[in-house]
Parts: sequence; C-alpha cells; structure tokens
Amino acid sequence: MEEQNTSKWRWMLSAVLTLLAGCTATIIQPDEVIDPVPVYVLDHGRHNSLVLVVDEDNVQRLAYGEWRWYVDGETGLGRSLSALLVNTPAALGRGRLRGPIDPDCWVDQIGSEIRNVLIFSAGRERVANLAAEVDAEFARAEPHYSHLLNLEFVLDAREYSLGHNSNHRVVEWLRALGFEVRGNPTIGILRAADPERSRSVDPARCP
Repeated sequence: MEEQNTSKWRWMLSAVLTLLAGCTATIIQPDEVIDPVPVYVLDHGRHNSLVLVVDEDNVQRLAYGEWRWYVDGETGLGRSLSALLVNTPAALGRGRLRGPIDPDCWVDQIGSEIRNVLIFSAGRERVANLAAEVDAEFARAEPHYSHLLNLEFVLDAREYSLGHNSNHRVVEWLRALGFEVRGNPTIGILRAADPERSRSVDPARCP
C-alpha cells in the first residue's frame, strides 16, 4: 500500500511539473540605476533566493517557502506535492552572509545547493528599503532558526501555494527593486535577459 501511495504521489507530481514545463521568467536589469549596489538571484533548482548587499557589512539572503518544509522539517515527496496543491502556512527567511561579497564564497554558508547565480545592480535606497521591510516583519515575532539552512524564519502573512511560492516572492522583491520581470516563475526557471549576468558558482574561486 505504501508503495502504491508513493507511486501515486510521484505520478501526480510529474503531471503537475509537465503542465508547468514551459514556465520561465526573464529578469530585465533597469537601464538607469542610481547609486548601484549588487543584487544576486541564487538558483537552488526548483526554487530561488535573493541576496541584497545593503552595505559591505550587511549582506542579507532572503528566502520564502512552506513552513512545514523549512521550519518543521517535514520533507519528502508527499510533502512536496501537498505544498504545491494546497495552500499552507508560509515562512519568510532571512540570513546574514559573511566574508567577501562573492557568490563563490557563500557555498559553505548556504544550506541549499547553488546551481547558478544571476548578478544584477539595484539602487542603494531601494535595497535598503526592502531590507528594512523584511526586518520589520522579523521584529513582530520570535524567529525560528534553521541550522541546516542558516536562515531564521517568521510566519508570513500570505500562505504558500503553487501560485505564490518562493519564486513568485523573489519576483515580487525584484520588482520592488525596480526590475522588470516577464513570464511565469512558478517552477523556478528565472533567467537574465542579458546572458552575461548568469554564471556558475565554484568555491575554489573564492579569494
């Protein structure tokens, strides 16, 4: 019976992903950026996170996901499909990255694989405002820290769903920073309009 249930979950997940296979979102860097600072989109596979360089001593990684997966540790195929098909509590994540401002140097600090990184610039004031908004959310509740992911989480006001997952949230943050994003980010395929803004990550290159 357990094998039959597992097969059913796999078939349903495969069907959902097949329907969404064409979903891609393209990120367009603003033409003019006042007082630019780096902004990074980290590709972890089916989900993405955002890194803001508020200043040299304040580099924040922002993430968003399903509460039971990220905070309660309820992972697995059934949990994945349930999170896609049913609205569930969502977790807003925040983590501080230390050392050189270089994605090659962050691999050991992040509890998720980094498959690729997109490198952009945004206005310093916009970045500071977004970081302040996130900080305000964390000031309202006691955060839950994940040693595995090196992130602290608070319950988000909006529920997690297929139509509002981690990739949608990253797109919302990018738009708040002045970026144009075209397409559907549902399954996590985020691309830069300029291919030169995309590169792999290799810890051996960390200075």
